[in-house]
Amino acid sequence: MGVTEIRGWLLCQPRASTIRVVTTDDRHHEVSVSSGVSWMAIAQSIHALTPALIEAYDAEGKIIRAVRPVEFSLGEPSGEAAPLVLPPGTDPQSAMLIHFADLIAGAYRHSTEVAFERLVGLFEAVNRRSEALERSLDTTHKLLRRAYQEQIEHAEPKAESDLITELVTNFAAGAAQAPNGSNGKAG
Repeated sequence: MGVTEIRGWLLCQPRASTIRVVTTDDRHHEVSVSSGVSWMAIAQSIHALTPALIEAYDAEGKIIRAVRPVEFSLGEPSGEAAPLVLPPGTDPQSAMLIHFADLIAGAYRHSTEVAFERLVGLFEAVNRRSEALERSLDTTHKLLRRAYQEQIEHAEPKAESDLITELVTNFAAGAAQAPNGSNGKAG
């Protein structure tokens, strides 16, 4: 069972919150699944442990599923090219074309897998960045709301009569400064 198969197994629903791995040398490891870690990174770590048994547990500690990677096979060769089996009576040129076709197909398969792994990693990084920006924006909104609330609480309310008194006072002061009998026009 390769890294991509382990990742596929990990992504099955329901998703695990804890993974326990028993290695071929009978050592037990526990891998916790946090929200920021990619499933590919977890699968690579599990594969590096050379697992004999992988168990997926939910948040309550109940087992969801288990697999023995040695017994598990999707029918695809893992990493190594399968030996070329040709029907009897195949000429050498046909055999060579079939061989090159298999090599090209393997190269495309590998590049597609790598591209999708990187695409998934990029998507997860963008999601983490978006979540961080949303948290920052939410915090900024809370701070602004609190500052506005404090301004409103500390502002001295003016009554409507105070505004009218202020207007009349300003009008009277302006009228007192004007020259006697003038309407503001020169000459």
